[in-house]
Amino acid sequence: MSDGRFSENTKNHRFSDHGAGATTKKKADSKPARINYEVKELSSTTWPDFEKFFAKHNGVQGGCWCTFYHHTEGRLLKEGLERKDAVALNRKEKRTLVNKRRSHGILVYAGNQAVGWCQYGPKEELPRIDSGRNYSKLDVSDDQGRNLWRLTCFFVDRDFRKKGVAGVALKAALDSIQEQGGGIVEAYPSTSKEGGSWALWFGTVAMFEREGFKAHAKLGEKHLLMRKTLA
Repeated sequence: MSDGRFSENTKNHRFSDHGAGATTKKKADSKPARINYEVKELSSTTWPDFEKFFAKHNGVQGGCWCTFYHHTEGRLLKEGLERKDAVALNRKEKRTLVNKRRSHGILVYAGNQAVGWCQYGPKEELPRIDSGRNYSKLDVSDDQGRNLWRLTCFFVDRDFRKKGVAGVALKAALDSIQEQGGGIVEAYPSTSKEGGSWALWFGTVAMFEREGFKAHAKLGEKHLLMRKTLA
């Protein structure tokens, strides 16, 4: 199975908020409501942008720094530490993973500012999913020998929500996975209206359906396992 690594020289792409696919650089649309976004892979080069983006939002999701799914155990903040120290540890851990090329993600930019994020990666990179109570009950024997990728987290800057950013991040993540050999791609959207913005962390069912994902199994009462295969 591919280790899912990527080159820091991966080309950048531009998208519009109207959901168009990757395009070459072009003049900005004259319509004021249209925003042209650029996407880049998370890497040691783009780490400063990721760091600034997440720091603006206090590490996101209670200071997670998008490390939760990298662990086999379910912990947001390390026990025994003061909150600020636990959050700082998450940040340090994320940077270490990025420097080792063991953390994948897409950053969406509006101009020079990172405004959106999608974490993706191969199964081995995001093991927390496997120990989930509902996921662990599924029969995934047919997946043996196939590349399995996961889309675990989406986050959009508070000033850019409802402007198509998450959809742009998803398209870019799928393009990157395709370039890295493809395989089965999993998503875990919430089916509940409870939880507010926290529920949107996983993306929405409608967003994944637009990209060709199909429902595969229920994950309890509030989440759905969706899949798409990239040949």
